Amino acid sequence: MPEPRRITDPEVLKGLSHPLRQRLLRLLTQLGPSTTTILAAHLDGADPGQISYHLRELGKRGFIEEAPELARDRRERWWRVPRGSISWSNTDFQTPEGRAVAEAAFAQNVTDQFERLRDYASAAEDWPTEWQRAATSSTTNLRLTPEELRGLCEELEGVVRRWAEPGRRDPALRPQEQPEDGREQVLVFFHAFPEKP
Repeated sequence: MPEPRRITDPEVLKGLSHPLRQRLLRLLTQLGPSTTTILAAHLDGADPGQISYHLRELGKRGFIEEAPELARDRRERWWRVPRGSISWSNTDFQTPEGRAVAEAAFAQNVTDQFERLRDYASAAEDWPTEWQRAATSSTTNLRLTPEELRGLCEELEGVVRRWAEPGRRDPALRPQEQPEDGREQVLVFFHAFPEKP
């Protein structure tokens, strides 16, 4: 799996501070290559013109790319997420504007993560028992040095990368062409940070 793409340009990161763009990026990651029509079917009431605009904005910033080989004609536009994840750190942005952009993108990301967790919790009984038993939520308080915290995070990220590979979708296939293998999308997110009591 490729190393995460590190974002250090606030103009690039601005692309992720919009909730619809984060949602489109997530859907493309989950569904695989898709058109505006496919994405609109997953976004209740979203205007296809607005979706197209935000897809182009994500494309300009390199978060997604066109997949012209999937188009059946010149009018059909397919989009996909390039391999690899993205990351950024607020410490990479030194100007007030850069910090504001990084904080807005981070806040939108956290909001999205917790909305998804809340959605799962409110509908967990709709999942088969084996999925309910496999899911987890955990909170742990540790006493660590900065070096130990960095080591813990690197180790956890390595575990996630290792588990991501077997279920990776073929980026050359349309969503309906993906093989059925019993896998579902699984959200894994964690935050590890120092805090005072």
